[in-house]
Amino acid sequence: MSDNKSVLGSFLRARRSRVRPTDVGLRPTDGRRVSGLKRDEVAMLAGISIEYYTRLEQGRGADPSTTVVRALARALNLDDVSVEYVNRLTGRVDAQRRMIPPEKSYIMRELLDTWAHIPAYITNGNLDIVAVNELMHSLSSGTIRPGANALVAHFAAGNKRQIVNWEELAARGVATLRFLGDRMSTRYDEIVRELSRDQGFVRLWELHEVARPSDFDSHLLLDGIGEIQMRVHNFEVPSLPFHTLTTQSPKPGFTALADTPVSRETSFA
Repeated sequence: MSDNKSVLGSFLRARRSRVRPTDVGLRPTDGRRVSGLKRDEVAMLAGISIEYYTRLEQGRGADPSTTVVRALARALNLDDVSVEYVNRLTGRVDAQRRMIPPEKSYIMRELLDTWAHIPAYITNGNLDIVAVNELMHSLSSGTIRPGANALVAHFAAGNKRQIVNWEELAARGVATLRFLGDRMSTRYDEIVRELSRDQGFVRLWELHEVARPSDFDSHLLLDGIGEIQMRVHNFEVPSLPFHTLTTQSPKPGFTALADTPVSRETSFA
């Protein structure tokens, strides 16, 4: 597994490459060979030395202070989620993770099963499914089940054919895994290695995008039915950091599909 400093360096390089000088009030010079910012430009905008910034990108030296992180956020146009991610890499955000106790797992499963008309499941930070109700399990033809991984399932060949907005949801899922994933776990490494067999994942992973779980629409193209739209809601679980409750339901106009296996898709925390 990569150490936090090298991950931070890769993140800064990726973000620097996507910020245009005009985005931060700089005038591009003639003969410029890069579309993004140069290291010395980031250092100038953040008010730090080029030597120190270079060490950060190379994964060397001391972790940046809170003041420096804020300055880098301004220089690189980082949003609040990205700043939280950087602070987590530098150890200033409590990244406490908890396993679901067996008794709570049973209670959660019982709770989900009381939702007879709401397909639902819960994932941990690595997007492994830890609980699912019978309706969700049935609608997904058994694909959404405890122990399966939501993002791995999304990259399955069948989903690439069936999900109309697959690329959009893939980018969302990859960014969510990077933000929520437990980089200190061997499971995280296993998931990234497995997904890295897919060049589409590698391309998205190298962007170093991060995202919180959020609501979205999934567009599905089903044989014999046509296109339907599912509304996906994601809720954080306060008592279990990095866990997310996900529900799915047809958008208005598709209520007749309640008893139809609508997808093998797993949607992302």
